[in-house]
Amino acid sequence: MIGVSLKKDVMKKLTSILIAAVLMLIAGCSYQDMADNLIPKQESAFAKDYLHRLQTRDFESIKKYIDPSIEAQVTDNKLLEAAKYFPSGNLLSTELIGSQVNVVNGNWQGNFSFEYHFSDGWALANVVLKKSDDNLSVIGFNVYRTKASQKELNKFTLGGKSALHYFVLALAVLAPLFILVTTYFCIRTPIPKRKWLWVVFVLVGIGSISINWSTGQFGIQPLSIKLFSASAFEAGPFAPWIISASIPLGAIIFWFKRKRFIATNRANIQVNEDASR
Repeated sequence: MIGVSLKKDVMKKLTSILIAAVLMLIAGCSYQDMADNLIPKQESAFAKDYLHRLQTRDFESIKKYIDPSIEAQVTDNKLLEAAKYFPSGNLLSTELIGSQVNVVNGNWQGNFSFEYHFSDGWALANVVLKKSDDNLSVIGFNVYRTKASQKELNKFTLGGKSALHYFVLALAVLAPLFILVTTYFCIRTPIPKRKWLWVVFVLVGIGSISINWSTGQFGIQPLSIKLFSASAFEAGPFAPWIISASIPLGAIIFWFKRKRFIATNRANIQVNEDASR
């Protein structure tokens, strides 16, 4: 009866953990909707109009909103040089693909990025705004040519990737499978004390290696705990995929200790049987 009760207790705790995981997945799925709601509409519209004026070379209007801190750097030649990065041809579409707002000590700054599709090519442009007494000024802007849409450039594909790409992806796929199998055996293994802690330990990975699937840039975080030892996300439809994987340390340690747990349980059963005779 004690064993049955222990298993029920473990299953309750495991169910709570899995529910929390599902909620995190749901939160991730609704990220884009949240981002759209958080984008400051007035400021982003100002940024879009400002870049449009740059693209149409309305330099006099542009200079009116240049912040004094960069006014000396913004010459007509610099503006013309930036405007030339917009492709020629008809403008087919403009999309806001990035919005970042920081408020530090009451100082507001916003960085807005737009993707431009012309009949003759693509471009990315961003503008950095500062707000003072509800007045907006520009403290930076850039324009870049791109080969295609960011959706196309950042889509998930398996071809033409490095060995590191495939290593991280394989680890991100295999580690969760290993953890799920190990969790099943962990629940069924007679562990003398605090089995639910072992289940939690098995479910998480320690450390993390992440790779930007588009650029190949990677990072390592030794002090990281990741549920199911892996994650994959994109910040939006225009952003690159970030694949992360961790070492399933808890699952590995469990397999080293499993025989000892079973042996200890058998010994305890034998002692109880001997005591009852």
